[in-house]
Amino acid sequence: MAEAYATGYGGNTPCLEIDAAGQSIIIDAGTGIRGAGQALVARGVEQIDLLLSHTHWDHIQGFPYFPPLDEESVTVRVHGLRHSSPSLHEVFSGQQQAPFSPRPLAKVRAKLEFIEHEDGDQFHLGETKVTCRRLNHPGITAGYRVESGGHVLAYICDTDLDGDVLHVDGLDQAVDDAGWLEQLRQNARDLGHSADVMVCDTFFLPEEFEPLWGHSCPDEFLRLAAEVDAAGIWLFHHRPGRADSDMDGILERYRSAAVAEGVQLHAAREGVEVSL
Repeated sequence: MAEAYATGYGGNTPCLEIDAAGQSIIIDAGTGIRGAGQALVARGVEQIDLLLSHTHWDHIQGFPYFPPLDEESVTVRVHGLRHSSPSLHEVFSGQQQAPFSPRPLAKVRAKLEFIEHEDGDQFHLGETKVTCRRLNHPGITAGYRVESGGHVLAYICDTDLDGDVLHVDGLDQAVDDAGWLEQLRQNARDLGHSADVMVCDTFFLPEEFEPLWGHSCPDEFLRLAAEVDAAGIWLFHHRPGRADSDMDGILERYRSAAVAEGVQLHAAREGVEVSL
């Protein structure tokens, strides 16, 4: 539950639901996935694809409490970038064992599949096309481009978009840091080009920026949106402790810059639905 000062925007950790041509897609398994799962069960959805950005705890901590896991008729496919060790399955099993959880992953009623992708993979979920690209954040982190019915949602979170520190693990050492930083920036451009909705990591304001955390500021994503001709951006992954009044102030602070760039500006708020 959010603190009283943040009940407007909410306090759950990252989770989005996409209904694309009848396909039920979840992005990230933060604490918001419990409410999303309750709605999926109520609608009788039996096929769910979870696109995981990365396995930092704020992005997976809600998974043990995902109501569809209790339904024998449900299949949940968890997608993420390839992990050499531990595997994606091992990460999820690790958080769902004693003393952290009373129910091991092997005991859930739903059918679970873990699918690991390579950077740049494109795959289809029904009629929906998904592209995953690696981003500049500690560990192994993916962003996603979801295309359906002529519309595009880009999820570019978590990432340090324009910073000078290379955060990621397991890269080819034959390429220097500057080369990888440019490649990771290009990955973000590829995900966001001509997007109707671009969901962005705007954890920091410029005066708060910490170079070793792997997060970005609104300024960077406004520039990216203008560069790749994205229609609108949604500020996301709000910094803990932000009050509703703080978020309102951030929107007001950047509104004129967004207008100047020709970009629609919004801030993610729990329960908001966007139709394309």
